[in-house]
Amino acid sequence: MGVVRSSLTELLGILSDAVSPVRVRFDDGSEPPTGQSTDAPVTVHAVAMNRVGRSRREGPLLDLELKVAVECHGPTQLDNMEKLLVAIEQNTQYSVVSSGEFQPDEYDAGIRKGLGFLVRVPIGISLDEPSGPPVAEPLLAATALARLIHGRLVDVHNKGIPEAYIRPHSSGTAVVSDPTGHFEVLASADDLQHFVVAVRGTEREVSANTSSLPVIIRWE
Repeated sequence: MGVVRSSLTELLGILSDAVSPVRVRFDDGSEPPTGQSTDAPVTVHAVAMNRVGRSRREGPLLDLELKVAVECHGPTQLDNMEKLLVAIEQNTQYSVVSSGEFQPDEYDAGIRKGLGFLVRVPIGISLDEPSGPPVAEPLLAATALARLIHGRLVDVHNKGIPEAYIRPHSSGTAVVSDPTGHFEVLASADDLQHFVVAVRGTEREVSANTSSLPVIIRWE
């Protein structure tokens, strides 16, 4: 039995106990079994079921609200209404929709004939939360230190090369040398650095030791 059906069955039991031995019938719109009458002093039928939201009590829940109509018929309808309303009042998990809370035409649509009232039935359905794969080993994160490298790009005659493109492999940052060939660029803390250098459309990879600064990169 589903959670919603179980909650409805529990409510029907409370209503039946309140007016016993009067018959309480749940009308689901289907034809009753052969020989069983559709007439009953108390009739209950579902009106709406809405999603209220999500909550977490003993785990994640989908919160729903089932709204049912309780109708009383016949000469004892006033007595039965009194007993039923008292029973709902004593079971605080339920609440009666008061006159000021009805949506337009909601009462007329819910209460088909006779006297009646609407009841809210709270329902919580357990949900499964997705979980990631188990972690077999601790996750270790390495933090790379960066430093600013300054130097000069020169040709075979030790003359500075201007407007050259310089990018270290250890960084995503690239710079352009100034008119005298000097540059500053952010790179890793490793002494040996590998650079991509482009001069007038020609690109090369150049390695240099940066243990002492400024570093001289030679374009040959």
